[in-house]
Amino acid sequence: MSHPAHPMVLLVDDHRAVREAMAQLLEENGMTIGGQASGLKEALVLLDTLRPDLVLVDLLPGDEGLRLVADLNNQGVPVVVCSSHQEPEYTRRALDAGARAYVAKGDAARTLPRILKDVLDGWVLISPRAAE
Repeated sequence: MSHPAHPMVLLVDDHRAVREAMAQLLEENGMTIGGQASGLKEALVLLDTLRPDLVLVDLLPGDEGLRLVADLNNQGVPVVVCSSHQEPEYTRRALDAGARAYVAKGDAARTLPRILKDVLDGWVLISPRAAE
């Protein structure tokens, strides 16, 4: 399986500065940002019009991120969780909900573009910091 030359990504994070930094990082690595959302409701509205190749999701307050991961997984949309939570419980819950990768935000600048491309190629991954 190979990924599109310029995969379209939907970014979902409750911090605007994080979304903007990730958008810049991904665009510099050949990806297209189809949209940005700050929470579950906004993401669902965007998903009605977008057909992203992948969704990058923060865990978000109140388990909204995990609900979004499960919903997207049921729709067959690949999801990568990128979170500041490094406890094994969060990684396990995200993967159980259907995330195809879990990236610690501390690893994102170094590993995120490669992980997203690998997920689009069919891999399930955990970044080194999250795996610890």
